[in-house]
Amino acid sequence: MRHCSVLIILIVLALAFPLATEASWQLGVDWRVGPEITPETVKLNWWLAPRWGVRSVYAWGEEDLGLALFYIPQTRSAFHSYVGLGVRDLLDHSQLPMGEKVELTAGVEFRLHRLIPGLAVALEGRLVTANLTGEQNELAPFFGFALHYGSTKVAVRAPRGVDEDLYLLAKLIRAEAEGEPYAGQVAVGAVVMNRVKSPKFPNTIYDVIYQPGQFSCLPKLATIEPNAESLRAARAALAGEDPSRGALFYYNPKLASAEGKRFFRTANLTRTVVIGNHHFFK
Repeated sequence: MRHCSVLIILIVLALAFPLATEASWQLGVDWRVGPEITPETVKLNWWLAPRWGVRSVYAWGEEDLGLALFYIPQTRSAFHSYVGLGVRDLLDHSQLPMGEKVELTAGVEFRLHRLIPGLAVALEGRLVTANLTGEQNELAPFFGFALHYGSTKVAVRAPRGVDEDLYLLAKLIRAEAEGEPYAGQVAVGAVVMNRVKSPKFPNTIYDVIYQPGQFSCLPKLATIEPNAESLRAARAALAGEDPSRGALFYYNPKLASAEGKRFFRTANLTRTVVIGNHHFFK
């Protein structure tokens, strides 16, 4: 049985390898909700593409190691849902048939990046398929909450036929300005383009967006996808439209951190325009 478990791990990793350049990671700790709230598992989420990932979970009390493939069916700027299909007890302590170890997972993750970049909290349920039929099974279901913390992705893979710079810029625009007026979305893209042209910033779209300490939305970029409006705004910014009037900075006073507000209060910048909730400066 352990040989079979190792084979499953190798197959999953082999399938995941071609997507690895899109990867970002999250570490997590789960607390079970019951008569008492107790920490139970640690896990590693490896997001390989905007909507796909692999997870390993280890419950230290039962020495239960699990592996699963995950999919994000719905994503918004502040949260996303996820579902997973995997296998429990890969170390085979229970000596159960493989069919009784298949596990289903469903959850929703809420991003707390405005408090701490990379931090998220999730509500999650997990159960083996035998639990659905009421069969007795020592692999108990789980319901609880988790804290996740992770990195941003390290590379961009745009869909076939879509320019990578356009795709990445549209992702940023949606993450930073979803719900803002269209002109404000173009203006966010224009700030990136103005930075590319400025000697004070990196000279590529990718390097501008991933420059440390500049955009608080970076933890979202591993999972968020552009929509039609953000793609249209990105095309406009790439074509030279600039509603920001040459701005190199922007912020939302209602959502900015104390550190961000202090920067814009003391940096001796000139405000160029206000569009929606964003104030633009150069």
